[in-house]
Amino acid sequence: MQDDLSTDHWPPPGCPDLCWPEQLSSESRPAWYRAVITAYAALWEGHVSQARFAPVSEAELLDLETRLSCSLPPALKAYHREFGALSLAEKLCSVSPDGDTTIQPLLQAYPGIVDMLEHEDAQVLELFEDMIVFGDYLGNGNMFCFLRGSNEVFYFDHDDGSMLSPFFTSVEEYLDALMIRCLAEIHENEEAGLDLLAQRHGTELVRKWLY
Repeated sequence: MQDDLSTDHWPPPGCPDLCWPEQLSSESRPAWYRAVITAYAALWEGHVSQARFAPVSEAELLDLETRLSCSLPPALKAYHREFGALSLAEKLCSVSPDGDTTIQPLLQAYPGIVDMLEHEDAQVLELFEDMIVFGDYLGNGNMFCFLRGSNEVFYFDHDDGSMLSPFFTSVEEYLDALMIRCLAEIHENEEAGLDLLAQRHGTELVRKWLY
């Protein structure tokens, strides 16, 4: 971890500043992600939860889509194809069915929902059935999901009455926000990270997410 490193060499060379990139596009995003993940791995170097690049093959991605009976959002597929790092400021789910927490339908990841929804109408049940978990938040049962057949991201909070809240319009938005969370940890400035997230996504979303 950082405590074992000289403060003269921190943040590590190549670490991005704690800010939103001026121009973030499909062409520039991978380089930013790689730089952030590399710095975050250095922060936790030697720790069991150190971030590690683990790109997955096209065959593994196709196998996952077959198991899910749906396509992954392109941004999520690209992330796992190029990086595959799971242990960041929040834990991303594994493409492999043998991973600790795999990408899977929400009703499989949190089977207790079935009992919690026993008095809901068919439309609500259908929405939950179409949720695919791809992020495990902090391992506390709250999860990020994408809507099957859509790039829209929902936040599942089992302690909240509504349980499902629309959060981001795309997986790109979630992954970008996750990079800001990583940078805030690297730069030891959580408040600045929260401000950046609030400026882009609103204080209510940040409060719901990072209560």
